[in-house]
Amino acid sequence: MTDKTPTSGGLTLPSKQLMSCGDITCELLVDPIPRPAPEPIKVTIKPKLSRVVLVDHLKPNSMAILKLTQTILRERGIEVDDQILVKEDASRPMPAAMLDSLSREGGLVLCGISD
Repeated sequence: MTDKTPTSGGLTLPSKQLMSCGDITCELLVDPIPRPAPEPIKVTIKPKLSRVVLVDHLKPNSMAILKLTQTILRERGIEVDDQILVKEDASRPMPAAMLDSLSREGGLVLCGISD
């Protein structure tokens, strides 16, 4: 078995570089777009604090649902922040300042209804 694969145009390509086309594997042959590697995302499975912060996205009835959630969680002995934060537009990403503030939250952040 050779390590070269003939192509239809008469060119011979090294077979070790050929891969099946999956998500981005075809780009491994010739990658015309340099892509920087993104920073890894850190996910915390268990919050540091036993408290919940609620964030509303102004969907229909979402504030009523979050207030009911707040009441039920408190009845179950879970600390819930008094203020329900509001993200003004559900169709847009969270503002950087709000996201930065929530990223420092030690408890569970529950964002929006149907988001």
